[in-house]
Amino acid sequence: MKEHAGWKYKYSNELQQKVALHTESGWLFCEDGTKYSPEELNVLRENHQNISLQAHIVKKLFDGKLVREDK
Repeated sequence: MKEHAGWKYKYSNELQQKVALHTESGWLFCEDGTKYSPEELNVLRENHQNISLQAHIVKKLFDGKLVREDK
């Protein structure tokens, strides 16, 4: 992962595009314009999951947000 002051960059094989993590805010920005908030990334971490391409496409199409499942 490449790093520049406050940013980490890499190519995501799962998303098939470049992504950039803003290390200070925790936001993840995708090359296609989709953004993931720190809260959304925490939901994924808590469930030990990566962002799947299918979930990413749905998020982008509906300008959606990843949330915790209510039980």
